[in-house]
Amino acid sequence: MLVVVSWVSFWLDKDAVPARVSLGVTTLLTMTTQASGINSKLPPVSYIKAVDVWIGVCLAFIFGALLEYAVVNYYGRKEFLKNQEKSKKLTRMEDCACPGDRPALRLDLSSYRKKTWSPRLPAWFSIIGKTKELSRKVDLISRITFPSLFTAFLIFYYFFYVVEYIPDEKNGSK
Repeated sequence: MLVVVSWVSFWLDKDAVPARVSLGVTTLLTMTTQASGINSKLPPVSYIKAVDVWIGVCLAFIFGALLEYAVVNYYGRKEFLKNQEKSKKLTRMEDCACPGDRPALRLDLSSYRKKTWSPRLPAWFSIIGKTKELSRKVDLISRITFPSLFTAFLIFYYFFYVVEYIPDEKNGSK
């Protein structure tokens, strides 16, 4: 459940820094506390237990969600600074004596050319392609990849650790 809660940050605005950071850190600390509580109740052994694999992967996914926001924040700041520079250039252009009420003249003929057929992409890919902000694309891609990878892990874990190690009823062991 903590892993799924950590994915809520993908749906929050990239500028909601306190909300996203506190959600990521809280889920990471909660999972760490859970892991230490579980490990303290189990006897120490020299091999890796199934619960160790489970906890390790869950910690990796929660840390990955926090790391994803670090990437989103980094690119979001770069995009913000780039937009600031563009707005400074635009204010200098407004100082010219050119009339501003006329629409801009297009020098290329791309809008007049006949449109060619292109294959339709799934809705998620078209949404990702429409946005120009890399930070937004990272969030959109994470909304798909994190749950997909975790589902793949759940399937692997279930078949490898649960089904594979169920004792055989006839012999009493595998």
